[in-house]
Amino acid sequence: MKLTLLSAAAFVMAGSAAMACPDYSQTGATFEATGDQLYAGMDFSVVAGGDNNLADCGLPVSGAGYFITPPDFSFLLSGMAGYNLELTVAGACDTALLVNTPSASWFYDDDSAGDLQPTMLLTNVGDGRLDAWVGTYNGEYCDATLHLETWNQ
Repeated sequence: MKLTLLSAAAFVMAGSAAMACPDYSQTGATFEATGDQLYAGMDFSVVAGGDNNLADCGLPVSGAGYFITPPDFSFLLSGMAGYNLELTVAGACDTALLVNTPSASWFYDDDSAGDLQPTMLLTNVGDGRLDAWVGTYNGEYCDATLHLETWNQ
């Protein structure tokens, strides 16, 4: 009986941990954009941060940070053939960036843009839904801007 209760408790705790992680089955603020439109660059305001510690989530990325559960943004991309997609965050604190691409690949960055800000360049991102989370390295919250821009391949 004791073993059964411990197993049930472990199952419930594991289930709640999985619920408190970035979840691409949910939808963020949704925007449609083509590769041509993003060539000029687009900025999106966001409050960076969240309560979910990425280290506890078991996602196929290595990195640290705190993110909300639904994506901050869900981008419906089209016409991406021939373009690379760059995502950069500028924030008032130490921000981090988590992305799930249309091919269900996960990407993470913390400080590649310098000054404690993330950036990533995605090649062959393809058409479809791209989800982006703007978190913070240490769990604080701050105002930030996510910048998307395409570049010719």
